[in-house]
Amino acid sequence: MILQKDFREVIKDLDKENTLIIIDPPYNVGWKYDTYKDNLSEEQYTELFTHFEGFKLVVIHYIEDIIKYVVPTMSVPEKVVQWVYNSNMRKQHRSIAFFNCKPDFSKVKQKPKNPEDVRVNQEVNIYDWWNINLVKNVSKEKEDYCTQIPEQVIGNIIKTTAKEEVIFDAFMGTGTTLAVASKLGHKYIGCDISPKAYEITKNRLQKLENNLFNI
Repeated sequence: MILQKDFREVIKDLDKENTLIIIDPPYNVGWKYDTYKDNLSEEQYTELFTHFEGFKLVVIHYIEDIIKYVVPTMSVPEKVVQWVYNSNMRKQHRSIAFFNCKPDFSKVKQKPKNPEDVRVNQEVNIYDWWNINLVKNVSKEKEDYCTQIPEQVIGNIIKTTAKEEVIFDAFMGTGTTLAVASKLGHKYIGCDISPKAYEITKNRLQKLENNLFNI
C-alpha cells in the first residue's frame, strides 16, 4: 500500500512489534523538493524522529546527524554499517544505523575482499561496510527524482534484518524500499507528501507487480 500523506498521519496506526521502518529521510540541507521544505529548525528536525520511538528502525544518514537528531529519541543503535561510494560530493560515505533491531550478516554472502584470502573462491558473510555505487543519471534503476538509494543497499538491509514484519518507508521518494520489499516477498507500506514521488512509486510498483496490488 502506498499513500500520499505525511508519515505522521500513518505511523500512529502501525503495530510497533510487527513493523520494520527503513528511512532515508530528508537531510535538512536545503535540498529542492517539489513540496517539502528541507530547511527545518533544529527543533523541528529533531521532532521528526520522535515519532519513531519504540519501533524497529533503520536510518540511512550521516553519522553526525544520526547522533545529534536520532539517538536522543531512539538511544544507542544495535549496529552501524558504513555505506561507501565514489562521489564528487565532499562526503564519500553514509551510515546505516539499526535501532531496536540487529542485522544478521550471515544471511547475505560476498567474495572475500583480500585476493590472497584462502577462502577467495568461497563466499563469506557480508561485511559491515558496503561499497555500493550511488544511483547516477545513467544508472539502469534511475528514476526522475532528486534523491535515490541503490536497490542493493535496501536489499542488504531487508535481507539481513527483516523477518515477518511489514516494511514501512515514511519518506518513500522513488519507492526503492517498497520495490525491493516486494521483490523479496515482504508486505509494505509507503508514504510521501510529494505528488511526484507518489506517481513515480505507483508507476514503478505497477510495472514490477503487473498491477497486482491495491493502492
